[in-house]
Amino acid sequence: MSFRHLRRVRAWIALTCLLLLHIAVAQAAAQAVPLSAEHARALGVRTSAVSAAETVDVGTHARVVFKPGAQYVVAAPYAGIVPRVLVAIGQTVRPGQPLAGFLSPQLFDARRALAEANSQGRLAQQALVRDQSLYDDGIIAASRWQATQARAAEAAAMAKARRAEMASSGVVFSAAGDEAQLVAAHGGIVSEVNAVPGARVEAATPLFRIVDPDALELDLLLGRDVPVPAPGERVEVPQRDAAGTVVGVAPAADGTAGIRVRASLDRRGDLRVGESVNVTLKLRSKDGKGTAGRVRIPAAAVAYWQGVPGVFVATDKGFRFQRVTLEGMDEASAVVRGNLPAGTRVAVAGIGALKGLLAGDR
Repeated sequence: MSFRHLRRVRAWIALTCLLLLHIAVAQAAAQAVPLSAEHARALGVRTSAVSAAETVDVGTHARVVFKPGAQYVVAAPYAGIVPRVLVAIGQTVRPGQPLAGFLSPQLFDARRALAEANSQGRLAQQALVRDQSLYDDGIIAASRWQATQARAAEAAAMAKARRAEMASSGVVFSAAGDEAQLVAAHGGIVSEVNAVPGARVEAATPLFRIVDPDALELDLLLGRDVPVPAPGERVEVPQRDAAGTVVGVAPAADGTAGIRVRASLDRRGDLRVGESVNVTLKLRSKDGKGTAGRVRIPAAAVAYWQGVPGVFVATDKGFRFQRVTLEGMDEASAVVRGNLPAGTRVAVAGIGALKGLLAGDR
């Protein structure tokens, strides 16, 4: 690139920057309303100061729900009979506690298959030890040693599969070994009992439901009038001495414009599952990513100019229309994002007169 061409490029860049600066100044001037204090009072214009805070409190509603892993079902592993039930609704159970007796031909077949698999596994291990010694002494061929290894691996895998089948059934046998019992895999409170002594049940029939009453979450469905919190922001239920943290935000699954928010509780208070409570979202005023701060202002301060929301900021020479991002609004206040430092005064009355002056209707 020649020196003359480089000078032309630099001159063009400088001219473009100057033009953009003039456009910005013209836009700022176009959105300014020169107005004296006396004239503002005569037009009924009143202002309110913006206050800064670490968080912006927003009230909404939430439903108390169980965490995904707070409840589980004990089902019949095979088709069979429940000879007796050992627990009742509302009873607290510990892990491994028997819930009911259980009889099933398939269960005893599975137990017999497990015993056979364990026996075959032990024999295969003994053959493996013996043939390894014979192979090391050069008495047997390598092919026989490899076949012994394969049989031992197959027997071990079969025994492991049989043990997994018994473990997943949720059944243990009494000390005498003649009575099979369904046991609780986790501790909690029995909330449902569908087992009836003497009744026949099919495989996978739900018999008991056990819940952890302390594993609670808050489920919030937010509309357009409530700002959307970010994961990590706080949620409080002051009337019930409960608090938590937002852990997930997703669009509502019903096809509406709502937002589904989940909050994990680190202080449960006296909340109960299924109830609806008033909550307070503690929204951070700044997110540390360089975006404009979030503040609460009176709802009357929000004005629309050319379809864009904003506020009229008081200046030394009058008022200036400043665009903001409207995040949520109710009858009394609005939560907005914008460059509104603490102490900035915004108009809360006489908005119509200011818009008329901004449009040139003087």
